[in-house]
Amino acid sequence: MTRPRIGIPLDLDEGRGRYEIARAYADAVAEAGGLALALPYRGDVEDYLALCDGLLVTGGAFDLPPESYGEERRESCGPARAARTEFEWAVTAAALARGLPLLGVCGGMQLLNVVRGGSLYQHLPEDLGVCHEQPAPKDVPSHEVEVSEGSLLARLVGPFPLPVNSTHHQAVRRAGAELRVCGRAPDGVVEAVELAGAPFALGVQWHPEAVARHEPRHLGIYRGLVEAARGRR
Repeated sequence: MTRPRIGIPLDLDEGRGRYEIARAYADAVAEAGGLALALPYRGDVEDYLALCDGLLVTGGAFDLPPESYGEERRESCGPARAARTEFEWAVTAAALARGLPLLGVCGGMQLLNVVRGGSLYQHLPEDLGVCHEQPAPKDVPSHEVEVSEGSLLARLVGPFPLPVNSTHHQAVRRAGAELRVCGRAPDGVVEAVELAGAPFALGVQWHPEAVARHEPRHLGIYRGLVEAARGRR
């Protein structure tokens, strides 16, 4: 049986002229039974999605432009990556319009929220007085997430507190249209959202592909994406 194909937009190291991706994303897709397809920025979004059964939008060391959610940039907001954001925005919006299974991880969750008209806290230490950037090692759990009963996330990892890692300085402020908050940190920060009525559209603020070696429940998130993609074929 052909494995479901999961498209993953790449990061771009402009200084070295290289596309790249953290291996853990592709490994998690493979372990969950899928086939990772790398998506560079040059190409038609619809052509790419015609090859994909699902989409994984990853995180990175950059922030979405605050102008995209109606705010002015503050000094504490991190650097932008215009080309990557433009491509990921287009491919995310197109995937949602197609009903293609979609998982947003860390910055990918934030993008999902803003594409749906939501907003972000630009810098959690300033905006809420909390820090969600744990010291190294980055893959170990540093706090729990309360998982909402009856949610897609609960079906994937169980309706129990989930130990997660934490490597972000921004977070969802106002949830986008039809996005339901399905996970929160003990301090109230939004850690997971899902799109009501969609076959599979989930965003998680942590990195399940990294922390899964400490808590195997996290692989259920990737299995859910791959199984939803398999049902799409």
